[in-house]
Amino acid sequence: MWKGDERRRFYRVDDRVALRFMRLRDNNAVSAEIAKLSLDTRIEEVDAALMQAISALAAQSPEGGRVAELFNRKLALVLESQTASSVNRQATLVTRDINLSAGGLAFSTDEPVELGDSLLLDVLFYPESRTIRALARVVAAEPQNDGYRLRLDFERLTDNDRELLTGHIMRLQSRQLRRRDQSAQSENG
Repeated sequence: MWKGDERRRFYRVDDRVALRFMRLRDNNAVSAEIAKLSLDTRIEEVDAALMQAISALAAQSPEGGRVAELFNRKLALVLESQTASSVNRQATLVTRDINLSAGGLAFSTDEPVELGDSLLLDVLFYPESRTIRALARVVAAEPQNDGYRLRLDFERLTDNDRELLTGHIMRLQSRQLRRRDQSAQSENG
């Protein structure tokens, strides 16, 4: 649970994203999502090794490398379609203002969510149009006039999603610093 300066472990940025969240009602649902994220990590590892092997094959036989690359893309599309069909269709992406860090995020919602709940998140970043999937725990649910301000800690992310998240935060931070420098220069200039 966040206390005092603990919540500032990571650099935080404000952002506008498309977000979908789903409450995981019990330990079985949480375990199933952890297993899926673990499988995603193993698939990423195999994919990295496969890409190296395809590159080596392409160096020896360009046509063989092209065939292997096409099969890999086809398999990726099949996996993507299976994942898309298994996503809860009731939960749709909603554009929200969030406060984001490598350790978690905060956002407002009108849905009742309780302290300690586990949530499955899909977060679509702009302008990259890339999505991360994360398992997060509610560490604060503060009542507001129109709902709740939720603060979440990420509990599970694949390595690729963590890289995407930190890269996105670094780009936002860099943009903010450039704007601040430009503003200071125009005030002094």
